[in-house]
Amino acid sequence: MNVPPPARTATEFRWTARDLQGRNLRGQIQALNADLARVQLRRQGLQQVRVQRLWWASTETIKTKDLAVMTRQWAAMLHAGVPVVQALGMLCRSMNAKGLVAVMQIVRSNVEAGVALHDALAKHPKHFSGLYVHMVQAGEAAGILDTMMERLSLTLEKNESMHAKIRSALMYPIAVLLVALGILVLILVWVVPVFQDVFQSFGAELPLATRLVVGMSDALVQAWPAALLLVLMLIWAAQTSGSAAALVRQWLARWWLRWPVLGPLLTTAVVARWAQTLSALLAAGVPLSEALGPTAQACDHPVFAGTTLQIQRRVVQGQSLSDSMTQSGHFPAMIVQLCATGEETGALDSLLSRAGDLMESTLDDQVSGLSSLLEPLIIVVLGGFIGAILVAMYLPIFSLGQVF
Repeated sequence: MNVPPPARTATEFRWTARDLQGRNLRGQIQALNADLARVQLRRQGLQQVRVQRLWWASTETIKTKDLAVMTRQWAAMLHAGVPVVQALGMLCRSMNAKGLVAVMQIVRSNVEAGVALHDALAKHPKHFSGLYVHMVQAGEAAGILDTMMERLSLTLEKNESMHAKIRSALMYPIAVLLVALGILVLILVWVVPVFQDVFQSFGAELPLATRLVVGMSDALVQAWPAALLLVLMLIWAAQTSGSAAALVRQWLARWWLRWPVLGPLLTTAVVARWAQTLSALLAAGVPLSEALGPTAQACDHPVFAGTTLQIQRRVVQGQSLSDSMTQSGHFPAMIVQLCATGEETGALDSLLSRAGDLMESTLDDQVSGLSSLLEPLIIVVLGGFIGAILVAMYLPIFSLGQVF
């Protein structure tokens, strides 16, 4: 039995070259070897090509905002009648995001070599989601790639807008919370032990409030290795992709959803993104059973991603979408009812789009309410807590007259 040789992995190369106008260009490209890298670059019309192998990975993150802007520019070029390969070259020359430029150069080389555009994009799953690949594939098959790219850019912009709303609502409260917690830890770890030594020299019995604060300080000083280990575990779970890390992320995601105010906000944002993504895929002609897979990936939430995959299995088995959503217990009744109406009338994509818009307006109201509620609440609660600690530490000083 002949065992096929293992597939060779691509290597990262840094290159410099000149275009037809004589401008100096540079970037990065992936290829099996340096010769193939030079061939790919020369196919793009570059001259005086020099390549240098990178011995360590220098991956640059690609922001969703940059991807949405690129997709919008790409759609405009296709609407103007620019061919796909020429549009890719123009994008590579006009974009400022180096990581995205490097990826699009590889995509352009693959398309010039005869690879379908959606297949070339599918080779970069970290940057192009299933939603992106499926909508490009539908546009290529129907000959309306420009229209699909415009819909895709609109969907990406809506998703990024919802992310920005949540970030803007939570950034200030989280910053205040972190600063207050940092001050609290400094007081308990460094200030309270100094007072404790002074109190012990008095030889008098401490008030109950002071004893509680001293006990909290001792517990924090003794438990800091466990707290540090917990923080490192959370960072590890956020960075790795193993099964254990996935379980930790799943638990954290469920934990956040149980919070009184933050949970409904996250649910509204994820469901709005879910409805808009599924609506875009269905409008592109992707079957429901296939569209649920990319929708689960676009959720960007472990709980709803797993729930969507369960719904996909039920739909494949013949169950309706609305009934599957009801059994999951994670979707609001309004979304479920609109899906049921859409399945009966055959207008599921338009009703899902309307549901996404309604959820987005609900998200705006929740964000404004959360911003006005959390900021004073955090300041009052943490300020009162720190003030109570300071008062508890000064109580023995107030009663010094009884000691002497």
